[in-house]
Amino acid sequence: MRSFEAECIERYFLAPGSTGPIGSVYVADDDLLDIFGVTDLDVARKRLIQNLPHIDILKARFSGEMAPLKGKAPDYVRILVFLCWMQTTRMRHEEDRDFRDDLLAKQLNEHFTGFPMNGLDLMWFHLKEFLWREHHIDLALPEHVPSHISRIGRTLQMAFPTWRHKNELRRVRDLIPPGNLLDPLTVANRFQTSKMRGETMQSFVYNFAKFDEARKRGVREYVGTPFWQAWYSIVADLAALEHIEVAEGDFGEHELFRVSPLGVRVAISTPEEALTFIPKAVEKLVRSGIVFLENLGFGRYRAGKAESNFLLMKRSKLSECDSDAIRSVAGLNADWVVASFKNQLGGGVQAAGAPREFGWRDGISVGGVGGAYLGRTPLAPIISGPVPAAIRVEKNGKTIDMARRDDGLSFKDGIHSGLFVARSHRESREILLVPRANEVGEIRRLSFDFSREISEDEFHHDTVPSTVSTVEEWSGNRVPPCDALVTIGEALYERSARGLAVSEAIEIILRGMPEDDRPSEWDLLRSFSDAGWLEMTLLRHFPVRRILQNPLMAESVGSDLVRISGPTPIAVLERLHAAGGAAGAKVETWNGLSKWSLPRYAVRCPNERVRRDFIERMAIAEKPTPKLAVADVGDPDGVHGYEVIGRLDEERGFFAVRYDDKVEDGLYRLERKESRNPFLYRSVIVGKPVKTYVSPSVAILSHHLRAGGPLFFQPDGILQARRPRVLLPSSWARWASDRVLCNAAPGTSKDGWRYQYAIGASSLSALCRLVSVTDKEQDDGEEEAHGIRWIDRFLASASNRGRAIHDSRTRTTRIARVMAEKR
Repeated sequence: MRSFEAECIERYFLAPGSTGPIGSVYVADDDLLDIFGVTDLDVARKRLIQNLPHIDILKARFSGEMAPLKGKAPDYVRILVFLCWMQTTRMRHEEDRDFRDDLLAKQLNEHFTGFPMNGLDLMWFHLKEFLWREHHIDLALPEHVPSHISRIGRTLQMAFPTWRHKNELRRVRDLIPPGNLLDPLTVANRFQTSKMRGETMQSFVYNFAKFDEARKRGVREYVGTPFWQAWYSIVADLAALEHIEVAEGDFGEHELFRVSPLGVRVAISTPEEALTFIPKAVEKLVRSGIVFLENLGFGRYRAGKAESNFLLMKRSKLSECDSDAIRSVAGLNADWVVASFKNQLGGGVQAAGAPREFGWRDGISVGGVGGAYLGRTPLAPIISGPVPAAIRVEKNGKTIDMARRDDGLSFKDGIHSGLFVARSHRESREILLVPRANEVGEIRRLSFDFSREISEDEFHHDTVPSTVSTVEEWSGNRVPPCDALVTIGEALYERSARGLAVSEAIEIILRGMPEDDRPSEWDLLRSFSDAGWLEMTLLRHFPVRRILQNPLMAESVGSDLVRISGPTPIAVLERLHAAGGAAGAKVETWNGLSKWSLPRYAVRCPNERVRRDFIERMAIAEKPTPKLAVADVGDPDGVHGYEVIGRLDEERGFFAVRYDDKVEDGLYRLERKESRNPFLYRSVIVGKPVKTYVSPSVAILSHHLRAGGPLFFQPDGILQARRPRVLLPSSWARWASDRVLCNAAPGTSKDGWRYQYAIGASSLSALCRLVSVTDKEQDDGEEEAHGIRWIDRFLASASNRGRAIHDSRTRTTRIARVMAEKR
């Protein structure tokens, strides 16, 4: 951090002065948290006081004995900023009114009764002269100061919002109807016709004018003004206007926030923590244990009254629901879950008075509006209507068997194609089903644009551990892909042509996978990226993740082999075989290490002429030459305007919103309020420089690399992570797949499905230059700690208070006496 004095001058005078005269100094509590890089306001307060001069020098400044030297740069701005902050901080008690005896005395632990304050105006006028001389910035100091506050009057009038300002805000608030309290036009009109009362209103008038100018410009610029922030804090005392938001985390977990109309998000662990901030209607739903969630897009959901199939529920309520009606469940905490239902509402009962319209739904469109739909179950459309029992489906005039559901009919397992007609009473609905997705041309495909997106690989994008690209031997077992994987691949290929939100991709995968014996949907999505089908990206101007479709490319290996990279759905495979056969080449299929692994394809060419002919017929580009990878290139610079909203739980592999502030080490997730910037991830390790990342997966890998210790283990050519959520960059995974023609994917292990990479001997040697690999899944000490880690969780549980357990590490009996703080 640069000097605090320079930070104060830049933030509170140079930056606002670039747009016009400065008539007020607004020092928010959040500013101090940002400047000092902490999350606790009391810690920031202590840091602020530590940056002030010694108390003797401070008193000399206050009294005027140590006056600023004319023509010299100011060295006292931090003092003026401190004086403005102490009048407006939320740490100030309502009854503290006296400038000397209450505010100064309590902050500095010194008595200032009757202390002369002649030096305050000397500093303000010196600063005014300096800003105009050096920067042509006009500091508009109050001209008229009441005689009874002649020495401190300008300091009182420059601060905003003081208790006098808040009283004025409350007075006007009580004159506005409750429904219009957050309507900017109503607020502006009321203040325009309201007489300002009080003796220190210059900063009030100044900040109101800034708000009104921003309001007139539109696009909600007014929300970020100091006046609106102060107004909202006053309104929030009267009305519960916030809402509950559920957001998908980086790896499928769900996080809970309460969000103000200003967009300020506060992490909470249970919905009950927001009861005093939310409207009564939503409060009643929270108390009932079933809260409807409105889909806001990009993996975010807002609690509301409108019935939906996505619910925030208590576990006890979920247990009362029909298991066949539940599509997916994700635990939020010990008492609450986020549940998605197939076609039912309110825990399994369809909404009365809202019969579903007769028609086909929930399909994957192929060919755009008015085209066909993918006919592969379970992603094929279903037919539903007000009276499901009256529905029948025909093909070529003959009734076909359908699987009956509570809300309609679905196709039986398999692949369906052709024209189908659904009839119910005198109505009919037609639909055309096709067995595969259409091939995506370059005109239709939305390509990766560095100015618009950031690759999930971040600085590892298009880098490889070694420039050697020849194929090497791999002795592992290869397994053909399962039908469900092929179906999911067709759907993702069709839907990702113009970009697809990650939350929608996860929804497709969940629908396409069987109910049991399946890996994590997030691991499966990652396997499509590592196979080169998709590019995982983060939008530069919105904190959301999106997937794009990669182009189909070719790479010559040796004199006789063309390696195919990119998505290879059924339509592309058909063209590969047709072009290969016409050119005299042979297409080879190389299966993966499990049934959930996408195959690799290569084309064997007898000579150079056949190779050129094949590539010309396919009309695909040659794969560009990648760059050599380095282990870590994190950003060492500081962050401005961000605040910590989570810390990586290294044992479980997700960012927890509740964590121990006493632990300094860790990987922290940061958010910049009131902006569309992506999240940042800050790695803090004692003894090493702090580094910042944009990609969550790269941040986790780099953080563990910086901490030291083996990250992967390799038994018999299968590379697996030793820590949760540790993944190789997709560019590296694609390179490893190129070497052995075997894609990374979830595979079975002794403890269920785990993400695995097929790795050859020379590839492993190159990879070890970047990450540490061992042949053991866990070290002896780690195995012992892992085996008895449940003891610590047992002792931390409140329900086990008073119960005893034997700890073999210390050979003692331990008793759970104190309930651990809930994180």
